Amino acid sequence: MEQKAVALKYPKNAFAPFITAKGTGLTAKKILELAEKNNIPVKIEDSAVEILMSQDIGDAVSEETWEVLAIIFSSILQNEV
Repeated sequence: MEQKAVALKYPKNAFAPFITAKGTGLTAKKILELAEKNNIPVKIEDSAVEILMSQDIGDAVSEETWEVLAIIFSSILQNEV
């Protein structure tokens, strides 16, 4: 199975995170390398990635991913404290 990655950003006061990058194969690998290099947390959630891959870069994430993304962002925030 080909590797996939989606990068998200959740600015303050935004109603939802939005997609800043996405890709498969070498592009996915590059996204993950850049995240690691810049100390950006990486979480693996295959079902969310599948849904998010169908959206365009710059789009707010779809409502069907909000619950799983809330869990992911909560986990990231807890690890920052």
